Amino acid sequence: MDAVHTLFEKKASEAPNRTALVSGAVLFTYRDLDARANGLARSLLRRGVGPETLVPLRLDRSPDLLVALLAVCKAGGAAVLLDPGWPEDRVAAVLDGCPVVIDGPLDAEPSGESPGVPVHEDQLAYAVHTSGSTGRPKLVGVTHRAIAHRVATHAEAYRITPADRSSWLAPPASSVSVVELWPYLCSGASVHVADAATAGSPPELRDWMVASGITRAYVNMPLAELLYGLPWPERTALRLMTVGSDAVRVWPSPDLPFEVAVEYGSAEANGVTSCLVPLEDRLTSVTADEAARRARPPIGRAWPDVGVPVLTSGLTPVAAGEVGELFVSGPELARGYLGEPARTAERFLPDPSGGGDRVYRTGDLVLERPDGRLEHRGRVDQQVKIRGHRVEPAEVEAVLLEHPAVHECVVTGVPGPGGDLRLCAYVVRDGTADGTVRETWAGELRAFTSARLPAPMVPVAWTAMERLPLNSSNKVDRRALPAPSWGDPRGTDHPGAGAPREAAPPGDGGHEKETDLVTAGVLELWEQALGARGALGDHFIRSGGDSLSATRLVDRIGTRYGVRIRLRDFLRAPTPETLIRNIKAEGKAR
Repeated sequence: MDAVHTLFEKKASEAPNRTALVSGAVLFTYRDLDARANGLARSLLRRGVGPETLVPLRLDRSPDLLVALLAVCKAGGAAVLLDPGWPEDRVAAVLDGCPVVIDGPLDAEPSGESPGVPVHEDQLAYAVHTSGSTGRPKLVGVTHRAIAHRVATHAEAYRITPADRSSWLAPPASSVSVVELWPYLCSGASVHVADAATAGSPPELRDWMVASGITRAYVNMPLAELLYGLPWPERTALRLMTVGSDAVRVWPSPDLPFEVAVEYGSAEANGVTSCLVPLEDRLTSVTADEAARRARPPIGRAWPDVGVPVLTSGLTPVAAGEVGELFVSGPELARGYLGEPARTAERFLPDPSGGGDRVYRTGDLVLERPDGRLEHRGRVDQQVKIRGHRVEPAEVEAVLLEHPAVHECVVTGVPGPGGDLRLCAYVVRDGTADGTVRETWAGELRAFTSARLPAPMVPVAWTAMERLPLNSSNKVDRRALPAPSWGDPRGTDHPGAGAPREAAPPGDGGHEKETDLVTAGVLELWEQALGARGALGDHFIRSGGDSLSATRLVDRIGTRYGVRIRLRDFLRAPTPETLIRNIKAEGKAR
C-alpha cells in the first residue's frame, strides 16, 4: 500500500486546484499544501532528519500542522504529536535529543518537486502519547502500514468521494486526526478546520457544520451526545456522524437529518471495529429497530483484515455468550511503545492461537453477539475515559504523591450528575479530617497537577480522608470510597458560601421579585448541572464542572430565559453571579 503522503501527491497531481483544506476564510488547494510540504521536507532533510527521526510537532490544529505532518512523512521521519498547551514536564523527555522541533510558523520556501525519499511501509509514521499505568506516559509508535490500511478500509466503507467535506475537530496530539484527515485527503475530498472555541461549543459547532457544508464528522462521545441533542435544520449536508467511543449510552433519534454510527479503536490499534461494517448491514441511529434501540449501542464488527479474538485470562477463547478480554491482530497494530520493550511486551503478545502474528491486549471486556457485533462490558483494570481521553489513574496518583503534603491518594472515575465520567481524587494528609478538602489545599493540588498533566487528567473533585479504605487483601477498596462532592471545594466557610439563594440587589419590589426568581432559577439549573447546590460566587470548573457540562448549563439558561450566552464568555467568569448579570442585562428574564 502507498504511504499517505504518496497518495496525497497523486491527488495534487491529478487535481492541483481542488480545495484540500479550509481554515476560517482561507482555502488551500492540493497544490498549495503539497508545495509547502515539499519545501519544509527539504528543510528537514538539511537539518538532519532521516528515516524514523522523531520530529516533535507543537502546533495547534491548523494548516501548519497538516503541512508539517506531510513534510515529516516526505522526509522519512516520524512526527511526534504534542499539544502546545501541555506542561513542559510532560514533553521534556521527548524534546531532548531531537534534532528538530516544529513549534512555530513555518517559513520554508514552497517547492514544486517532492524530495523523493523512499519510505517503507514498516517505517514509523508518527507517535502519540497515551496515559501509563506505571505513572509515566507511553509513546505509541505507528507505522505507515497501519495508516495506509486505515485509509483504504475507511475510504471504501464510507464511500468517500471528492465531493465530501470532513471536519477536523480532534486535539492536535490525538491519533483521531488520522481518521479525520487521511481517508479524505487521500480521496481528493476537503477537510475543514474548526477553531478551538467553535469545537468546544456544541451550538456553535452545529452552526459551523451546517454553514460549512460538512458531509461527514467524527466526534468523541461526550460532544456527540450534546450535538445530536440539539435541534438541527431539516436540510443539512451532514450525512454521517461517527462517534469514536466504547461508552455510547443510547442511540439518538432516528429523526435527525443524518445517521449516527459508533466505532472503536485506540492509539495502539487505530481501527478495530465499527457499526458500519459492512455498510450494507450497518447498525446506525437510522437502521436500528426498536429492539436494538432498547439496548446500549455495540462497538460493531471488525474492520476487514482485523482480528478480534475474545479470550479468557488464560488466553483461550471464551465460550459463546461469555464476556472476555478483547485482543486485536492485523495491519492496524502499532509497533509498540517507543524505547520501552518491557511495556511493549506486556501489551503486544505473540498470537496465542499460534498463527505467528502479534496481538494487542486492549484491557477492554467485551461480549460477542450472535450477529458478530461486540458489546463493550468494561475494563480489566482501572483505566477510565475522561472527555474522550484515556486516563490511567495510576499516572495521576504518581504525580500527586510527588507533592510533599500528600501521604496517600487514590484517583478514580465517578459518574457526574450528567452521567459522564469525571476524575476524582481522595487524598490523605496528616491532620486532616474526612470531608471536602479546603480551598487552600485543593487549589494547591489542582495547580500542582495542572502544571504537570494535560487538562483531562486533572481531578475535578477533591476529598480529604483520614485513611483510605482497605479490603481483605489490604488493597484500596475503591467501592468503599465516599461519594465525591461536586460543589465548590472551599466547603461552607468561604466568603459567599452562605449568600442567600434568593438574594437580590436593592430596588423596587417588583424588580426584586423578578430578580429573586432569576437567582433561584439559575441556582436550580446550576445544581442540575453539577449535582450540588451552589452559591453566587462559586466557580463552575473548580466545583467539578468542565466545558461539556458548562455547555449543558448555558444551553438550559438560554432556553429558560430567552438569552444567548456564548460558552467562551461564560468560561471567562463561570459563576452564577455572572449568569444572573447577563440575563438581567438583556432584560429578557421571565
